[in-house]
Amino acid sequence: MKRTNKKYRIKSKFRFITFIVIILGLAVGTIGYITGFDVSTALEQPGEKITVEVTDGDTVWDIARHFKSDGKDIRKAVYEICKANDLHDGEIKSGMTLTIPEDL
Repeated sequence: MKRTNKKYRIKSKFRFITFIVIILGLAVGTIGYITGFDVSTALEQPGEKITVEVTDGDTVWDIARHFKSDGKDIRKAVYEICKANDLHDGEIKSGMTLTIPEDL
């Protein structure tokens, strides 16, 4: 039995490259589907906003204590409330409406 080494030649480089790109795309898509990497999630979930109307004698610290009932990280809660309402010095006036972040 005589053994011959066959040599293959690419007739059209464009068709060959197109075939390779399609096969790679299908492979990546299939692997992504199987592993679950095709699922996207948002960083922030839209929800209802909590708003508070400021009355006489209220401070940002009091409002933060009310919404952060466990007593931990009150300072962070004050910072988040000021950041959400664009308060630079933390001063609030009676009648203002403050938006309270949900993730306090």
